[in-house]
Amino acid sequence: MIEIKIPKEISDYKQKFLFGLTVRQFISVASALVVCVPTYIFGKKTVGEDVISWVVILIAVPIFCFGFLKFNGMPFEQFILTVIRFGIQPQKRKYVDLPVFWSIRNEIIEDELLHQKELKKRKGRGKLGKRKRT
Repeated sequence: MIEIKIPKEISDYKQKFLFGLTVRQFISVASALVVCVPTYIFGKKTVGEDVISWVVILIAVPIFCFGFLKFNGMPFEQFILTVIRFGIQPQKRKYVDLPVFWSIRNEIIEDELLHQKELKKRKGRGKLGKRKRT
C-alpha cells in the first residue's frame, strides 16, 4: 500500500518541484553547484585540494541554509535579519521589581522602626522615673 505523508498543519505544505525538492531548495542546490564546482576545479590547481575543499564547504553552507533552513517558521534570510537587528538596535528593557524582595525589605524596616520606638519609650520612662524620685 502507498503511504502519503500529510502535514498536521496545512499551511506547512510545500509542493515538490523536482527530485523531491521544493522550488526554493532546488534553486539553492543549483546555485551551490554553479558556484562551488568551478571554485573547486580552478582552485585546486592554485592552493591545493585540502584547502579548497574547506573553502567550498564554507561557501556552500550559507547557500544551502537559504534553501533548507527554517527557524521558528522563519526562512533563513528573515532569521539573519532578526539576528542582525538584535545586535545593532538598542534593546528596550523594562525594570520589574520583585514583590517578594520588597515585602521582606518592608518587614525589616518595620521591625527597625518598632525597635527604635521601644528604645525611645524605655529612655522616656527612665527619665520620668528619675524625675518622680527627685
